[in-house]
Amino acid sequence: MQTTSLIIHVMAAAILFGPQVLMFYAVTPATWMLSNEEVRRSVIKVVAGRFGQLTMVALVVLLATGVYQYYSVVPEHIREDPQGYRFGPIFATKMGAFTTIIVLIVLHVSLFARKIARLSDAVIAGDEGQRPALETARSQSFLFSLILLIVTMGTLALGVALGDESFSYVQR
Repeated sequence: MQTTSLIIHVMAAAILFGPQVLMFYAVTPATWMLSNEEVRRSVIKVVAGRFGQLTMVALVVLLATGVYQYYSVVPEHIREDPQGYRFGPIFATKMGAFTTIIVLIVLHVSLFARKIARLSDAVIAGDEGQRPALETARSQSFLFSLILLIVTMGTLALGVALGDESFSYVQR
């Protein structure tokens, strides 16, 4: 069961990280070529909606399998004194980064997604005066996504470090 849980955990991490890379590197820049705001909005709405669904499932699965891994894989003596081993600081940093990912996702939706949707609706309705604000919001969203991508990448690296017993189970 431990191996199955680890496989599912790694798959969920890939499902969280892979689409972030795809959105940042390919999908979002591809939408810049769409001059029709209504088409652009429709494409982004579908892709972002499905991306959001994948993200939510991945986060729940990561949390569930991570808790299972902690209690079934990490030796009891390390769980009893995690700070006595490299494991402790790495684990704390990874959990902080995981929490940061969730906070960044919520902030992205609340700060950018809704604003972009509102501004896009205004442009679609014919208010071209809102286009500069829309493009600014999209640029800010793109840069914010880069921060999220970097935090996710760091979290993955910490997970790999935790999984290497010859590294993380060494006493400090």
